[in-house]
Amino acid sequence: MIFEEYNMLAKRICKETGFVLDKIIYKGDYYRKENLRNVIFSGSYKNRPCILKIYNDKRLTDEPLSLKYFNEKNKSKIFNAPKLYKYEIVSGRTGWFIAEKLPGKGSFFTQPMEDKKRKEFLKIYLEYRKNFSQKPHRKLILPENLRSDEFYIFRVHRWLELAVVADQQEYLENRRTILKSREFIPIYRNSIEIIRKEFKDRKMAWCHGHFKPHEIYKASDDEYYIIDFAHTKMYPEGYELGFIIWADWIIGADWKLGYENCKIGIIKWINEMKAINKKLKLKKFDSLIRASLIERCLGTILADVTASDRPFTEKKTRVKLLYKLINELIDNKF
Repeated sequence: MIFEEYNMLAKRICKETGFVLDKIIYKGDYYRKENLRNVIFSGSYKNRPCILKIYNDKRLTDEPLSLKYFNEKNKSKIFNAPKLYKYEIVSGRTGWFIAEKLPGKGSFFTQPMEDKKRKEFLKIYLEYRKNFSQKPHRKLILPENLRSDEFYIFRVHRWLELAVVADQQEYLENRRTILKSREFIPIYRNSIEIIRKEFKDRKMAWCHGHFKPHEIYKASDDEYYIIDFAHTKMYPEGYELGFIIWADWIIGADWKLGYENCKIGIIKWINEMKAINKKLKLKKFDSLIRASLIERCLGTILADVTASDRPFTEKKTRVKLLYKLINELIDNKF
């Protein structure tokens, strides 16, 4: 869907539901700005401040049902999600919903996190894990029935296709490409080997899938909210820990900060996570977080950088940093 189609659909939904539009507060894309995957409008519904989210995702999602299921099962007194008022699922990829606007004048966690905020964030993560259902609310799709290593390799191959198409387009238009076979192929092979070995016997776990700073809203010292249930599915155990680090430093932090700053930030996260693993009880934590970060680095190189519409200089700098990071992880130097 192009932006005009989102606007037209929003007006139709307003007529059908009585939602009153105010303004656009967010646009989400799929690696490139022209690949618009959702638009969020602020407004009101039945005299309550609300948001209207319209999505047309490249991936399968049932976000309204996932949000509804969480709200029905959640028993936490401090960790919540917005109330769901009305929704329509049009297909496995498209739909819309009206939900409660986040209360008060709070804020989302920012990145990169300072030590105090990192501890607070992980405290909320433990509260989330305690209250997020371990049982799916729907029938699992085929990839979710794979072994953990097979699931990861399936995802990596999808990202590889995105990267190849993007690089080939640059080549055909006589522009510089990012991935060089002599550099990337050894990294790819070594990464896949480690992922296969580490996750072959690891469990799959049902989770929110997008637990990161920009999705956790602090309304007050004892009231937190999680948003964006578009990624809820089965993931290999340890995925969320790697994802949190990815969101804060691997993709989220300023790419001009340099490698050493990035490495320090990652090590701080690993140490904090190792401490809370007394409650998570993940076996062989060191090898698990290493392999989880390798998967995140590989995906970042392929999808978040190469397949994106970032400027060439940024892509080149990010890939150079990521190569150094993933090679140190492969060589077990962390």
